[in-house]
Amino acid sequence: MNFENQYKQYLFYDLETSGTNPSFDQILQFAGVKTDLSFNEIERYEFRIKLRNDVIPEPGALIVNRLSIEDIMEGYTEYEAVKEIQSILSAPGTINIGYNSISFDDEFMRFNYFRNLLEPYANQKLGCIRMDLLPITLMYYLFKKESMIWPSKNGKVNLKLENLNDLNGLADGMAHDAVVDVLATIEMARRFKEFDPQTWDYLISHFNKKIDYERISNLDEVVFSDELKCRKGFFIKNGFGYQNNCISGCLVIGKHQTRDQTYWLRLDKEDFTRYTNNNEIQNVLKKNIVKRKTAVPDFILPFKDRYFELLSNERRETLDSNLEWLYHNYSELLILKEDLIVFEYDDKRVELDSSLYHRDFFTESEKKVFNKFHGLENVKDKIDFVSNLSPSFEKEMFTRIIGRNFYDLLPDNIKNDYDLSILNVLEQDLPDHMGRKRNTTEKALNNIRKIMNDPSKYDDQQYDILKSYESYLLNRG
Repeated sequence: MNFENQYKQYLFYDLETSGTNPSFDQILQFAGVKTDLSFNEIERYEFRIKLRNDVIPEPGALIVNRLSIEDIMEGYTEYEAVKEIQSILSAPGTINIGYNSISFDDEFMRFNYFRNLLEPYANQKLGCIRMDLLPITLMYYLFKKESMIWPSKNGKVNLKLENLNDLNGLADGMAHDAVVDVLATIEMARRFKEFDPQTWDYLISHFNKKIDYERISNLDEVVFSDELKCRKGFFIKNGFGYQNNCISGCLVIGKHQTRDQTYWLRLDKEDFTRYTNNNEIQNVLKKNIVKRKTAVPDFILPFKDRYFELLSNERRETLDSNLEWLYHNYSELLILKEDLIVFEYDDKRVELDSSLYHRDFFTESEKKVFNKFHGLENVKDKIDFVSNLSPSFEKEMFTRIIGRNFYDLLPDNIKNDYDLSILNVLEQDLPDHMGRKRNTTEKALNNIRKIMNDPSKYDDQQYDILKSYESYLLNRG
């Protein structure tokens, strides 16, 4: 039985958002299409979500998505939409898939769930699995070039979905519309599978943690000593650059002692033999480390001759030279490994909406409180429920939920609590988990003016979107 047949259906989805920060921005449009395993459409979903009262969209996001401020003042509340979306994405037996979805859309959904006190990892449970067509597309580009017409500009490949759609006629409609992007993703998946079903099944099974782990375990081993043995493989990642065929020969140095994260040392990028000072050696080795999570998009291939052909002669020589050098200097790898597997990030204070990775999973007692709130159908009952809670993480998060989604229905005392909460957020100006700050009216106005300094780059519709957004910000209370 092939891997795909373990599941009931695909759920292709795409988001259009107010910016790129999953903690502080929001979803403005969700589109999803459920298909059978042959990509025949079963059901279609679309949610347009109105702008929250505490979100300042990035001007660039509005003009890319061609959404005016008027467009995003109507729609579902975030809370209502996210509850519905979670039930769709986490239906048992579902393969959730998008284009660049694990790096972007999936992260956005996780933080949306978290700040609305829903299970953040719901679409990875109940027999569901998440996949991403972008790394699959990269593999077809590298090894199955006849499967698609590949876009390039000035000799450089560009695998943006809109470019692939334009060249290959995947779906009709405007790029960066969530529905169009979903339909284009489905059609591309269909063509890949029809072109080479065996390759398709091999690649999608990589998103299963057990299979991915087994494949890594079966890679050839380099034995440096009794205490140091490392697997070697070709790491495929678009961040390595299309000029390098997005491939790098690597060694697995080790796995973090508490996190699902392995460390891979690139052997073909920089010549280690040039360094003699211990500090310099450690610095250059650390510079060439790539992190990877199990079954998260980047593919790993064994050291086979056909994959070596993707390396230039210079990079092959660097790989061989570095590997030989490491045999004689493996103590440097031991030092590197010990540093990496125990490394912990500084425990910096982050804004509450971004604290998903800075706290433990929701406890069973917390889930009972959350579920009680979610189970109350009447907004007034939710408000009363929150009013009776003692100060806590739960009360602060619930206050934000009802203030963001039902502000006009709140009694004055709860409005005041919410207003003070948001004022406190703005005054503290705490970063997200990546150190990024929340967008502000001042930043957005400055960005609008920078963009409008060169109106020749934008059409009349985009210019009008910026002007109406500028007016909204200047008149915002």
